[in-house]
This record gives sequence, structure tokens and C-alpha cells, in this order.
Amino acid sequence: MGKSMTETAMALSIEIGERIRMLRQMRGLSQEKVATALGVTFQQIQKYERGSNRISVPTLIQLCEVLGAHPMEIIGDVRAADTERPNVILQRLQLAEDKLSRMQKIIAER
Repeated sequence: MGKSMTETAMALSIEIGERIRMLRQMRGLSQEKVATALGVTFQQIQKYERGSNRISVPTLIQLCEVLGAHPMEIIGDVRAADTERPNVILQRLQLAEDKLSRMQKIIAER
């Protein structure tokens, strides 16, 4: 039998929290800085990142503005029914690595 709604919601909250943490760290922002920008405590950011507290849509939109991210970077490509789909962030990382590689080849040819 499949996962219960509560288990599925918790798993999604954890995955979304991991994406929030990854984006925050990639931007070089502390939990404190993000919290101040959102008008919450850094403990609340910790709870979002652990997935123990769910993030509301208005807060998610504000968070995306602070992180300079599109909401789909956080909520997109969530896993459905145990089938993995590529992660948006990993796709962007691969594109950036490909671009860097092309630029290095151009520089080397000069």
C-alpha cells in the first residue's frame, strides 16, 4: 500500500526544506540574514529547512525574492509515486558546468 497523506506531506516538506537550504547556501546567505529579510527568527528558517514547519505560499514567494530564485527551483520536480525526476537545481548546475567548459575551451584556443 502507498504512503499516507501525512507521510507524503512530510517527505515533501523535507525535500522543499533541503532545496531552500541549498539555495540559501549557494547564495552565501546566513539563516539570520534570510530571517531578517522575511521578518521571522532564524529558528523559523531552521524549521523550514528541516521540513518540520511547512512554508506558506506568501512566505515562499518572499523567500524566492530574497534568494533570487524562481519558486519552481524550490517546489518544482518533486517526486511522485517513488519515481525520481531530475532536480531543477542539478539541471542548472549541469548547464553552468557545460557553459564553463565551453568558455575554457575558447580561452585555451586563443
